[in-house]
Amino acid sequence: MRRVAVVTGPGGVGKSELLLQTAHRAVGRGWFPGGILSIDLQGYSEDLAPLPPGDALGRLLRLLGLSLKEIPEHPHDRAAVYRESLEGRSVLVFLDNARDSAQVRPLLPPEGGAALVSSRHRLPALEDVGRLTLGVLPPETGSELFLTAAGPHTGANSDRAVTQAHARRIAVGCGGFPLALRVAAARVRGESSAQLAELAEWLDDERNRLMELDDGERTVTAVFRPSYDGLDDDHRELFALCGLHPGPRLDIHALAALADLPLREARRRMQVLHNAHLVEPDGAHQYKLHDLLHAYARTRVHEDVAENRVRAAMDRLIDFYLCTADRADLAVAPGRYRLPHTIAHPPHSTPDVDDRSAALAWFVDELPQLTALMRAAATTSDPSRCWLLADAMRGFFFHAKFWDSWLETLQVALDVATDAGELQVQGIMHNGMGVALVELGRSRDAARHYAEAEARFEAVGDRHGVATAVENRAWVHQYGGEHLAALADHRRALDEYRNLGADRNTAIVQRGMALAEIELGRYEDATANLTQALDAFLALGLELDAVMALNGLGEAHARAGDTETACHYHRQALSRSRDCENVFEEARARSGLAALLAPANPRLAADHWRRALAVYESVRSPLAEQVRTALEGLGLPSTNEDDSSAGTAPTG
Repeated sequence: MRRVAVVTGPGGVGKSELLLQTAHRAVGRGWFPGGILSIDLQGYSEDLAPLPPGDALGRLLRLLGLSLKEIPEHPHDRAAVYRESLEGRSVLVFLDNARDSAQVRPLLPPEGGAALVSSRHRLPALEDVGRLTLGVLPPETGSELFLTAAGPHTGANSDRAVTQAHARRIAVGCGGFPLALRVAAARVRGESSAQLAELAEWLDDERNRLMELDDGERTVTAVFRPSYDGLDDDHRELFALCGLHPGPRLDIHALAALADLPLREARRRMQVLHNAHLVEPDGAHQYKLHDLLHAYARTRVHEDVAENRVRAAMDRLIDFYLCTADRADLAVAPGRYRLPHTIAHPPHSTPDVDDRSAALAWFVDELPQLTALMRAAATTSDPSRCWLLADAMRGFFFHAKFWDSWLETLQVALDVATDAGELQVQGIMHNGMGVALVELGRSRDAARHYAEAEARFEAVGDRHGVATAVENRAWVHQYGGEHLAALADHRRALDEYRNLGADRNTAIVQRGMALAEIELGRYEDATANLTQALDAFLALGLELDAVMALNGLGEAHARAGDTETACHYHRQALSRSRDCENVFEEARARSGLAALLAPANPRLAADHWRRALAVYESVRSPLAEQVRTALEGLGLPSTNEDDSSAGTAPTG
């Protein structure tokens, strides 16, 4: 039986070094008395062409001791002599830097022999071989390699912990690539800790990272170049276009849009890049580019792809994300007002985001890409896509309570809309910022944004926008304890929405009015408004809005002293909040139930409050402090010290 081990991975990851050490250890243990038969097949040499199998066989035969006269001319004859020469000889064949399977197959030893093969290509056509894909090093191991390569005197003028911290940052900047780590080490060998800190800072800059990985004799780009040059034109362009994607995770649908390819063809081409270890699969329909390869793709796209093709690809990518975000938003927040628009470059395909859970998961996964492409859209010929992307993310942000990210995207979109003189869009962005700020307890800042929004909507005659700004301002009064003022704004907004026939908005206002009425002791008015709102939400299929109304009914009946009915509505809200995956309303239901259950069952109440507290703390809600105070009032800790209820979800 022939034993063959194939080690593959991207350039610079340490394949050759690993196999060379393995070969020498095997010989040192007496496993191969005939020694090592080693050859560099030049598969990815920058200056030399890959060795044809016939030429490689000639060199191997010379290493085996044959004279030039004894080596046949024809490659097939050379292969036969090669196999005969290895018969009965316990030799380990080391085939380094193989280009493809066709180059390797004639060089493998006969039955009973052993070989080690390294390649940047996966060599899928080689069968009955052991395989190992060599990846990059984790940060801790990478920093150890860096410090070893840099030598004991590097950073010796500082505390060891400081030097190790700099080394870890450098290892992260190098992405765990052994070659990159060695190049970085060569740059600072024997230098002070200050030079390590400076290099770490330079490597933090993704735009110039590849430039810094150059020690005067070796560069990381020189290692990547042969793999890139070995692709045909179509695959080179696809890899280069990957540099336009903010990544490093790339969805196959986004790649199809980027390259203007049908989905099946995009998959086929990505498989070629995967075989070349330029990209790696990262779950279903996803690929991953290592940071350094991503940076290399960015350099290639601007040097090797025509500018008009780069612009067209970027437009397609932005439109793909806008189209998919629109669809996902319809699943997350059906019925809400959206800025009207058309997609100039509809994508070939989009992921399945029509289900609410799938849509929420897509937004979470793609949020870094969406925010990056918002900024990119601002610099294109159609900057409106910047604020359209921000608008498409509104429902998700309101659901997920990612306040900081939401405020950041709204500010970017507001700046672009201001430069474009789009007053209505500015009003929408101001409104969104106000909503986020109210939730963070910054009511005064929110009021300023609502005033700005109302002024802009008035200027363009947008009555729907005016009503929304007024309704949002009511919440500033509400949180400030000015319940009569809140009720006045709610009523003004209600009249506007009814005149416009905006059923969902009308119901939302009724839900808000009810909370002001609860604080004013008008419990019958509150329950009437909440019941009407709940009926409207259920008729419109708006599950999250319905959950919010159920919690409101629970709170109204609790304040009216009807504990049993209040528990009934909070339990409904708790159950339905799980169905629509809204942890904030789940926490609100738990908090309401806890307050009702505390007198009779303090331990169950504490469990509800603890679960609510975890959510409120995670979204930095001001309600967290109220829950902590309630737990202290029970004389129980704010964390569950009894694991007996772990994993359960009590409903009271």
